[in-house]
Amino acid sequence: MADIRVQLRGGPEDGHEVTVSADASGNPVPRITLPARVRNAQAVPPQLIYERSTRGADGTWVFDYVGAQP
Repeated sequence: MADIRVQLRGGPEDGHEVTVSADASGNPVPRITLPARVRNAQAVPPQLIYERSTRGADGTWVFDYVGAQP
């Protein structure tokens, strides 16, 4: 499967770009989770949840922040 560059919108990672896998149809996977950045290296970071939203005019996919889970 191919990798696709996507932009994150909202939440702590707003504006960052990450690479995600494509699904069988060639679109980015519908949901990704990323570990939150924490100041205490011994803390277990919550998982930030982003879901596939729209594809911009330039072809870049956007993933919207939908929350976090422990």
